[in-house]
Amino acid sequence: MAFTICKKRQAIIDEPGPALVIGGPGSGKTTLALLKCQKILSQLEAGQNILFLSFSRAAVQQILNRAREILTKEEIKRIDVRTYHSFCWDILRSHGRLLGGRPLKMLAPSNEGIRRTQFVGEWKAEVSRLLREDGIVCFDLFASATAELFERSVHLRSWMGRLFPFVILDEFQDSDDDQWRFVRQLSSVTQTLFLADTEQRIFDGSFRPGVRADRLDILKNEIKVQEVDLQSDNYRSADSDILAIADCVLGGIGPIPKSSDVKFLFYNFKNQFASTVHFAVSLAYSTLLQRGVMDPTIAVLARSNDLVAKVSDILHDKHTYNGRDLNPVRHDVVWDQELSASAGVAIAAALEYVSTPSLEAREAMHARVQEYFLVKKDFCERYGGRGAEAAGSKAARFGKARSKVALSKELGKGSPRSLEEGLKELPVLMGDPITDWKSVRSVYLKHNDLKAIFQDARMVRLFRASDTLATVLASRWIDRGNYAGAARMIRNVLDQEKLIGFEQDPKGVSLMTIHKSKGKEFDGVVLVEGLYSSPFFLQREAPEFSPSRRLLRVGITRARKFVVLVRPHKATSLV
Repeated sequence: MAFTICKKRQAIIDEPGPALVIGGPGSGKTTLALLKCQKILSQLEAGQNILFLSFSRAAVQQILNRAREILTKEEIKRIDVRTYHSFCWDILRSHGRLLGGRPLKMLAPSNEGIRRTQFVGEWKAEVSRLLREDGIVCFDLFASATAELFERSVHLRSWMGRLFPFVILDEFQDSDDDQWRFVRQLSSVTQTLFLADTEQRIFDGSFRPGVRADRLDILKNEIKVQEVDLQSDNYRSADSDILAIADCVLGGIGPIPKSSDVKFLFYNFKNQFASTVHFAVSLAYSTLLQRGVMDPTIAVLARSNDLVAKVSDILHDKHTYNGRDLNPVRHDVVWDQELSASAGVAIAAALEYVSTPSLEAREAMHARVQEYFLVKKDFCERYGGRGAEAAGSKAARFGKARSKVALSKELGKGSPRSLEEGLKELPVLMGDPITDWKSVRSVYLKHNDLKAIFQDARMVRLFRASDTLATVLASRWIDRGNYAGAARMIRNVLDQEKLIGFEQDPKGVSLMTIHKSKGKEFDGVVLVEGLYSSPFFLQREAPEFSPSRRLLRVGITRARKFVVLVRPHKATSLV
C-alpha cells in the first residue's frame, strides 16, 4: 500500500505552527513527520538540527529505519532521534549546575532501586533532597529537573529553540506531567509536531506517575494546534484483517471476523501448555515462510516477565504436539534491564571474589547478591508482579551472610553457603572473560534461591554491550592477572548502556512482555496467556477491562502479517 500525500497530510507538512497527528498503528504518523522534516531541513541554518523524541530505544530504532527509507544520509545526520531520558540527561549534564551551583551526578536506576528499598521514610522527598543538597539526580527525576531548568532560564530555553527550530514528540499520549512541563517550554520557542494514538495508551498513573488519560485535551487547551486524524489509515498490515480484529478486541464487540491472518489455539490442561505454545511459534514461522516472508521476525508476547521466562524454557526443549515432533527454537529474550544489570553485577562480584579471594571481596559478593534481590523486590512492588515477599526474604538472607562474613563467623546452611561452596569447586580462571563469566554464572544454578540471578544474567547480552564488557574484563586481567574491580566496572558499562544504548533490529524469534513490544514491528506475533497467571484480562480492572484491551491491541498490532493467540479453554472471552 503506497503512502499517499493527500490534502490533510499536505496541510501538516505545510503547517508553520504546532500540529497534532492522531493515528493508529501503521497509520503513517512517522512517515508524515519525516516528510515534514525533509521540507524543513532545507530551511535550516548551519548548526541547526531537528529533534525527534520518543520513549524507548525500540521506537527510536523504528524511526531511524523509516528515515533510511525516506531521507538521504546527509538529511538523517541533521535529525537528532533519541529518547526523552537521553535528551534530558544531556541537558542536565551540561547545564545542571544552574539548579544548585554544582554539576549534577546521575543516580543509576540499579542504585536507585537499592536505595529506595533500604530508605525509611518518604522516598519522593528523599529524591528531592538528593537533588537539592547533594546534586544527585535520579533517573525518574530527569524530566522534572529539565523542566525546572527551562522554566527558570530564558537564555537556555531560547538557545534550545535556536538549536532545534523543529521538535517532534512521538507517542505523546504517554507523556507524564513533568515531560509535558518541559515540552510546553520548548513549544514556546520552537515549532512542535505531536504524534499520538489514544488507543495505545497502555501506561497509567499507577504504572508511571503523572501519566494522564486526558493528555491530548490538556495539550489542545494550552496550545492551538493544527490537528489531523489518521485513525482509519493502516500501512503496516493493510492487506490483512489484523487491525480489524484488534479493534474488535479493543471495543469488546463481536463477532471477531474469521480470518487466516489471526489464529486461535486453545489448551485444556497444564500439561498441554508447553506443547501448544511451542507449536504456536512453529506455526507462525511456517505460515510466514509459506507467505513468502524470508527470514521472518516473530515476537512471542506475554503480560509478565515470569511467563516470558517460562516460555523461554519451553522453547529450549523438545515437545510433541498432536503427534508432531517440535525441535528447540533459537530465540532472544528482551528482559528487564534493571534486573539484568543487577544480576550482571552479582556475577561480576563473584568473578572478582574467585580471582581475588579476600575478606573484602567475599563480603562485597554477598552485598551485590543482596542488592539484586532488593531490586527484584522493588520491581515486583512497583509493577504488581508476584514474588516481592520472597525476594525480600532472600535479600535478608544475604544481608545476614554479609554481616557474618564481616565478623569472620561461619555461614550456616542455605543459599549463601551454597554459593561459596560452588565457587570453590570451579576450575582455575584462565583470563578468558567469556569462559570465566559463564563458569561463575553456572554456580548460581546450584541453589533454587539463586536461579533467578542466573536467568537474569543470561539477558545481559541483550544490552548489546557484550563486546564492551569482554574488553573491560580482559583489560583488567591483562593489567592485574585478576578481575579486581569487576563489579564496579560492569555496573558502569551497563548503566551507561541503559541510557544511550543502541537497540538493534529484531531477528528471528524474540520473547518479551507486551509492554516492551510497544514501538516495535514484527512479521508475526504469538500472544500467550497463562493458565493460572498472566491472564489477558486482569480481574482487578472494571468489567470492561479497558486497560487490558488497549494492551492487547498493542500486542496484536505489532504484527505485519500473522498473529497466533494461545489461550486456556475457559479464559474470559475476547468479545
